[in-house]
Amino acid sequence: MQGRKSLGYFISARRKRMGLTQAELAHMMGVSKSAIAKWETNGGLPDRDNLKRLSEIMNVSVDELYRVIHNADAKGPDIKFDITPDVIAALESYGYRVIRTEGETGGRESGKR
Repeated sequence: MQGRKSLGYFISARRKRMGLTQAELAHMMGVSKSAIAKWETNGGLPDRDNLKRLSEIMNVSVDELYRVIHNADAKGPDIKFDITPDVIAALESYGYRVIRTEGETGGRESGKR
């Protein structure tokens, strides 16, 4: 699985590289330490506000975080990704275009903004 990382692995590795504990990162973000632990163990994804805060603190773009989320479980072109509506809303609120596959509307037209 070389070259592919989950968002949890990315958060954990980046936090450690920054010399922060989970508690310190949690304090900087205004969330609980257990929220950080949950994200790092892939127990959930940050909501849109926390995704943006995380990108600012870790000095990465929201787009980079999205790429990590998007590629974490990719094994081939036919793999479907189940990204929560909150993450999609976060990305779209910052101007990113989320392209949906055929038949997947989620209340919006596929691939259109």
